[in-house]
Amino acid sequence: MNIETCLKEYIATLEKEVMEILSDPKTDKKSKNLAMKPLTSKKRIILNTIDALDLVDRVHREEMEKAGKA
Repeated sequence: MNIETCLKEYIATLEKEVMEILSDPKTDKKSKNLAMKPLTSKKRIILNTIDALDLVDRVHREEMEKAGKA
């Protein structure tokens, strides 16, 4: 299993946790917001990581193409 797949699975888990928090009628708005902040931050960090990995792969591919042409 590659890293990107694992990260996307983790995002799905975070989104599931978010839905559980949002669907709990016993939780007030302030508590929901406090519970959501770390989950939102984690998701943003993971998405940034995926973007960075894609960038590294693209740069590597471009460098390999340049080296092959030289």
